[in-house]
Amino acid sequence: MKKTLLFSFIAIAAMSNAQILVTESFENATYPGFAVTGGYTGTAGTYISGACDGTVAIGAESYGSNDANRTVNLVYTKPAGITANGKKIDVSFTFSTSAYDGLSSIGGVINVGYSTDGGTTYTPIGSSVTLTSAAQTCVPFTGTIPESANVNGNFMLRIQTVGTTGTSYDFYNFIDNVKIKQEVTAIPACTTISSPVSGATAVSVRPQITWAATAGAESYKIKVGTTPGASNVYTGTTFSTSFTPLSTSVFPQNTLLYVTVTPTNALGDATGCQEISFTTGANPFAPYCGPLTAKLGVYPISNVVMSDMTNSSSTTANTGLGQENFTNKTATVTRGTSYPITLTGTGVGTNRFGFTVFIDWNQNGSFTDAGESYFVTSDFAGATGNTVTVNKSIAVPATAALGNTRMRVKYQFNSSTTSVRAELSSPCTDLSQGQAEDYTILVQNVLGTSDVNADNKMNISVYPNPFKDILKISDIKDVKSIAVTDVSGRQIKMLKPSTELNLSDLNSGLYLISLHMEDGSIKTVKAIKK
Repeated sequence: MKKTLLFSFIAIAAMSNAQILVTESFENATYPGFAVTGGYTGTAGTYISGACDGTVAIGAESYGSNDANRTVNLVYTKPAGITANGKKIDVSFTFSTSAYDGLSSIGGVINVGYSTDGGTTYTPIGSSVTLTSAAQTCVPFTGTIPESANVNGNFMLRIQTVGTTGTSYDFYNFIDNVKIKQEVTAIPACTTISSPVSGATAVSVRPQITWAATAGAESYKIKVGTTPGASNVYTGTTFSTSFTPLSTSVFPQNTLLYVTVTPTNALGDATGCQEISFTTGANPFAPYCGPLTAKLGVYPISNVVMSDMTNSSSTTANTGLGQENFTNKTATVTRGTSYPITLTGTGVGTNRFGFTVFIDWNQNGSFTDAGESYFVTSDFAGATGNTVTVNKSIAVPATAALGNTRMRVKYQFNSSTTSVRAELSSPCTDLSQGQAEDYTILVQNVLGTSDVNADNKMNISVYPNPFKDILKISDIKDVKSIAVTDVSGRQIKMLKPSTELNLSDLNSGLYLISLHMEDGSIKTVKAIKK
């Protein structure tokens, strides 16, 4: 049985030096102390499906052909520098199961236990969990290791999935949101913010704020404001030692901000913690959501072709390029016309990837209105030679607002053949393995050969029409430039304002004459060259 899998290793852990305090959601590049082993050969790792907290979960495939293939162990080992304080330990996590395919069954148990002798023997925590034949999603487990266990020395926690014997049993078990929390005995001390550096300028509107782990801290309270001590920009709590605002709630651009991180636990908050300040820079994606990030690695968009615009970019994965700004690249389109679009990305192996295109046709600063998203379907392409190419078409609404608007292209790994990942279906959701790029769409109107542009209440006439060499324009008041395009939207000429245009070098056919006005509006009429 061949298994195709795309995975990376991502984690979050928060630990202290006074007791065991671990919160792990497997979202970052490492997950200290945790290891997953066993299961069907080569499937152990982190998955961009089955997640209950964030977008990533950890696990493996349990395939009942033999004991090794059907047994999966997720083990946490306490580092040597962590000292247990003798108090009780609460353990919790969530699990989700999924059959390998429509012909496979789910069956087995989850055993949870702890060891104080380095894994030689394990003591059960509660009763075994029996898996149902139906897939389960984000089922919680809770248990307690009592004070009488005297947890010290070589402490280990094991979450073990044992599938039912038999080759008909073939399923995945995803574990997420693991918490190992020993009862605390004191209020934590303050931490130190390491990034951004206090006083920094031109900081991203979506910065990653990081700080050192603090002994006894169960979580951290974050406060961001525009004046010292204020929280009018953001207030919240995280279990991690870092925080990044959502793409839909980025910090204000070109603004001086004040930030405090306060460690806290069940006994109270740290007091007198340091406040830092920094100044944000410009947001190249405003007023739209972004910048977006790619958590598990960037699989880049390498080429976009639409109308008269072609943009080739890097085919090499780069973790710093979750979203790129190509709004200086413009595709010219006409109301009521369909245009082919070719999208190319970098894939891996034979894994499936998908594209989604969002266009703000009504120019209201959002991609979420009806008719503004394309290709949000299960029609995904498998990588061929690590390249994914999709050929589609986009129909421009007859009611699209004239002038410049925004197009966003999203590209994302998508293993399913029947469902669409959230990273593709939402214009503002971060990617796990993919990339996003923003472009400009110039929407033009098509009028009759001597029509009145009703939208702009300006009479436009060109004559003679049809013309042979010279085309005259009745009025060029407030015209900034004149563009000549063919009916496919390909720009042929860009000319200075003139009441007479020498177009003798054009071939016979139908052309669009677009007057770009000083106020940003565009007036377009048809003209026929003999």
